[in-house]
Amino acid sequence: MKTLILLSFIFASFSLIGQENEEDKVKLSLAEGVDPFLHYASIAASNISGGLEQETSYSGQLYTGIKLNFEKLLGWKGTRGKISMINRHGKGLSNEVGSVFEPLNLVGGQSTFLYDLNLEHDFGDKFSWKLGRTTTVDDFSVSKWYFYSLNNTINGVIRALLLDGRTTTFPFATWGTRFKFKPNAKHQFQLGVYQLSETVFDETLHGLDFAFRDSDDVSVFFQYDWFGKIADCKTRVYAGANQVFGSFSNLDPNKLSEYFLRLYGHIDVDFTEDLNTFLTLAYSPHGAVAKLPFQSSFGLNWKGLVNTRPEDRILFFATVGTFSEEWTALQDFDELSPEVVLEMGYRFQITDYFVLQPAVQYDICPGGSGTVDNALIPGIWIEASF
Repeated sequence: MKTLILLSFIFASFSLIGQENEEDKVKLSLAEGVDPFLHYASIAASNISGGLEQETSYSGQLYTGIKLNFEKLLGWKGTRGKISMINRHGKGLSNEVGSVFEPLNLVGGQSTFLYDLNLEHDFGDKFSWKLGRTTTVDDFSVSKWYFYSLNNTINGVIRALLLDGRTTTFPFATWGTRFKFKPNAKHQFQLGVYQLSETVFDETLHGLDFAFRDSDDVSVFFQYDWFGKIADCKTRVYAGANQVFGSFSNLDPNKLSEYFLRLYGHIDVDFTEDLNTFLTLAYSPHGAVAKLPFQSSFGLNWKGLVNTRPEDRILFFATVGTFSEEWTALQDFDELSPEVVLEMGYRFQITDYFVLQPAVQYDICPGGSGTVDNALIPGIWIEASF
């Protein structure tokens, strides 16, 4: 039944895409509808104090592919696609720090994967469908302001959602479909349905397991976005829910759950054209599945504070996560304290295509036990895009 629900959404999406303007196909050269891209990033960091042990580590990521404009290629008005692959290498520091949060956000799936293999079609200027191989992080629980953090507490997506294991993110693509309705400039609604297979996090399959199985779970996302102004400051607010149906292991591998719900929200405010702050919240009442039932993050992004460096940014992030009673009991503790991660960085925009970002992280109460010293973790992030 779960597989049928997912397939029905996907097939319905395919039936809608490409119906318009079949008679008006235009023959254009391949170069007019193909946009290749390549992005490389690497992080080196060292736990110089505290944690479980002192260690230096490096991780890197190559992300490359092509964006396809099918309106130019085949005359399919409002239709686009994307094909991409990812290679991740290196290792992280969370085990050495003893943290639930990874100080190097390029860790997770250290292998080569097929990632994007999807189509998106606009029906006028209010409706759009997307389907194929993708992840929830491309459309849900995400903001451009998250991508400046070295730590993975928020980089890409609110981290608590991923620690549940009930959704996927870069680079673990899965079958999914997403419907978006934006009636005007202020309001947007999204609904997404995604496959959660037992092999989705298997690095040895390299994102090439396209099978549907009766044992697959279904992960459903709904999100509402509001774009407007508060006190004359440009503001975005979103609120969403992730509901999972299936039969899956919870934190205790000897027990199964059939239902899971996670609520989340976000607000960001542009106080000036160059100064932005954001706040996130995530909560789940299902502590048997959610290692972190509650997580909240705050971020500050200040561009051009140094007059001679107008494209540089000063960055600050703070995250707090609390552990569930079920997770605490499995760790043989009576109580676990919240874990807090602070990060301060400076982003040098060397050119339009090259970035250098040193940062310092401070992890307070790693793992929540109180038996691990706070960790001090300086690092540097390098990005190049072509």
